[in-house]
This record gives sequence, C-alpha cells and structure tokens, in this order.
Amino acid sequence: MGTSFVFSNDTKFRLARHAAFWILMFIYQGGVDFVVPTFFEGAQRNVLKESLQLVILYMPGQIILVYSLLYFIIPKFFLGSRYFSGIFLLVLFCVVSGLANEFSYRLFFNESFMLFNSAGKHSLGMHRVLGVAGFAACIKYMKYWYEKESLNTILEKEKIKAELQWLKAQVHPHFLFNTLNNIYSVVQNTSPEASDMILRLSDLLRYILYECNKPEVSLAQEFKIINDYISLESIRYNKNLDIHIRFPEKADNLLIAPLLLIPLIENCFKHGTSKVLDQPWINVQADLKENILNFKLINSKPNHVESSRAHNGIGLSNVRKRLELLYPGKYDLKILPEADLFVVALKLELHSTPSQQSNGKAS
Repeated sequence: MGTSFVFSNDTKFRLARHAAFWILMFIYQGGVDFVVPTFFEGAQRNVLKESLQLVILYMPGQIILVYSLLYFIIPKFFLGSRYFSGIFLLVLFCVVSGLANEFSYRLFFNESFMLFNSAGKHSLGMHRVLGVAGFAACIKYMKYWYEKESLNTILEKEKIKAELQWLKAQVHPHFLFNTLNNIYSVVQNTSPEASDMILRLSDLLRYILYECNKPEVSLAQEFKIINDYISLESIRYNKNLDIHIRFPEKADNLLIAPLLLIPLIENCFKHGTSKVLDQPWINVQADLKENILNFKLINSKPNHVESSRAHNGIGLSNVRKRLELLYPGKYDLKILPEADLFVVALKLELHSTPSQQSNGKAS
C-alpha cells in the first residue's frame, strides 16, 4: 500500500498524493503563521483567522508554479538537459505566480486588511510560493532518481541473468554441431540426401545461434536461410510440393533484421500446404527497387481452413510487432486470405550496408 501510494500511476493514488501534499502544506503554513507571531508577540486577536487567510491567499500562485514545474518545466526541460530554456520558463512562471498572488490579494481582501498587515508580511508571499514549489520539485527529483535507480538495478540483474544463460547455452551449440558433423561424416557416402539435409540444418542452426545476435544481416544471407528452410520443409512432401522461388541475384548491399521473413514462410507450410492433400504449391517472390524490398508469398490452402487462424497466428503477430518496432513507418504488410489461396505482401524499406552508403555519398 505504501509503495503504491508513492509510485503508482493509478488515478486514485495520484489524487491521494496531491491531496495529501496540499493538506500538509496548508497545515504547515497555517501553523507557522499562527505559532511564530504568537511566540514572539503573544496571543493576538484574529491571528489564527489571518494566518489561514494568508495561506488561502498564496494558494493560487503556489498551484501555478508547482504544477508548471512538475509537469512541464522539469520533465520537458531540466530532465531533458535544456537548462537555459528551463530557467527562463521558471522565471516566467514565477512572475505569473506573483501576479496571481497580487490578483487574489486584491480580489479577496480589502484595503484595510492590506494596510493592517505589514509590507514585509505581504512580501513574504513570493518567498513562500518559491519554498513550496522548491519542496515539490525536490519530491519530484527524488522520485525520479529512485525510479531510475530501481530500473537500472532491474536492468543490471536482467543483464547478468542473460549473460549467465548465454554462457550456459554455449555448451549446447558446440555439442550439437559436433554431433551433426559426426552424423554428416557417417551418412555422407551412404545417403547423400540425408547428408545434404544435415548440412542445411547445420547452416540454419548456426545462423540462428550466431548471426541472429546481430541487429541486422545482409539480405542475401536471409534469402539463403529461407532457401535452406524451404528445402528442409519440402522433404516431407516427397516431391509432391510444387514450389517456385525467385530472389534477386544481388542482395549483399542491403541489410535486414534476421529471421524477419521466415515466419511468413513457416505460415505457408503450417496453415497452407501441410493441409492440402492434392498438389500443394507455394510461390515466393522477392523484388528490389533501390532499397525497397517487395516480398510476396502465395500458397494454396484447403477450403475448410480457418482464415482467421492463419491470419492471426503467433508467427504473423510476431512479424507485425517486429516490423512496428524495427521499421516504424517504413513498411506495409498486407495479408489477403482468398477462397483457395493465401497471399502475403510485404513492402519494406531497408538499410544499405555501410560501404554502399559511403559510395553513395562519394558519388
């Protein structure tokens, strides 16, 4: 409950925090205005009433400055390292706050009250506004610092956990590749087809385990892995699968996020050809126009297949999420389930390799 009250962004907790802050400020300021004069000058008539009036008087200016600091100046400027602009706006809002104090003074209190209170007491209003705003700013900074440190601690723990998992995982790939190599050497002479499968599987696993750690790989590598994946998937169809693949010959100069396209291919097999009994087929086309990739998949499907299931599968959902995260505003993905076929069309703007970028600038 205590942690939620301080850090939760739930509306009820936020309102409770703000209400507690202003109630505390009201009690503190009213108490100071009552206790200090009473201590030095003795009990006076109407001193409690006047102290509460002064607290109410300075509230509008305090509210203006506090909330402009908490929700505009601090997050937009000071935390964004735009200090000069932040200081300028702070001075500006201090002036606005002072004008609000003066306006409320003249609006709610008559001239006799102003004359009754000394000029010094009236001038303390701006100091009080600054004090409350400074206290609120300190709370804001302390909360921001605590949340940042907590996040850094969590990230550090996650990093250590990931590193430990990676170190433990290193044992398994080496064992796996050594085993595959041994099997490959055994079946190479006795079964060329099986040895070719093992070789393609080894390349696919090596790509997944090592190349996919990079943020981007060459488009040519991605096309090769797609070819290997399709070859492995095609084996179980005993040459009954009619498949046509067309990739551009030169794709080394463009980069793409690894394994971005394979879930689309997997979807063709999972929801399409694997359920077609009579002559399943897949058509895979990729075209390049400068750095724009047009990737199109068309595959057969049985009439009874649930198009919504193929349309909203986990693989396609992950592709959409990765596209939105990695290529925001640079892609167009269309999925068109027809009566007897399934069409996926992806238009994607890719990055060029560093050498290609430098050549382009030089020219």
